[in-house]
Amino acid sequence: MILNKFKSLLAILLLASTCLWAEPVGTSGKSSDDERSYWIDIALFFGSWVGTTTGDVNKYLDVRMGFPFIIDFELQLSRVAVGFYYGWGLIHSLPYLYDGVCFTEYDRSHEETDESLGLTLGYAVFNSRYVELQPFIGFGGNIFNNGNDDMDFSTFIMGGNVDFRFDSGYINAGEIGFNLGLMLRLKYIAEFGSFSDKYRDVKHENYYINHIFAISLGIAIMD
Repeated sequence: MILNKFKSLLAILLLASTCLWAEPVGTSGKSSDDERSYWIDIALFFGSWVGTTTGDVNKYLDVRMGFPFIIDFELQLSRVAVGFYYGWGLIHSLPYLYDGVCFTEYDRSHEETDESLGLTLGYAVFNSRYVELQPFIGFGGNIFNNGNDDMDFSTFIMGGNVDFRFDSGYINAGEIGFNLGLMLRLKYIAEFGSFSDKYRDVKHENYYINHIFAISLGIAIMD
């Protein structure tokens, strides 16, 4: 279910990016060092984060941090950015067991950190040679790894990136040339979802928000 939604969202985001990718009138290539008006960036980030979960879901789940990790990929065309992230770190544990059904004491001892992933569309509201501010929205999913009783939920995503660029070096590979640089990214993600327990008599959905505060180092190909 989540995979099908990602395919549809990817098609929509790529179409939107194509429509919005237009060179500003009167500009060609990069502008001055103080402001970038037209460019292409491809970046890959690896980092860690801290976070928590708020909302009604805390009535049914025990939330704690495990070992956090996040990988972040982004394609930016002018001021429009299509991104994808995948990470893990939070642990949402059911405070009760399904003995003899599907969730036992053995499963609880093998609980793993939950997974989060998202596809986002962002826009650079400020972009200079060294700093970029980019809010974004998107859709994604959470997987609660409660032993053998894994549950997946769709999420709506809001957040923002603050990127710091370091001086890049020019790479000349025959007829192809590009700038290769290092970046530091501060990222906030709010994942809005709803938890429902298919094994208990819980008739209503319980809304929650995962809050993720990440710091990552990345490498970018800039043109």
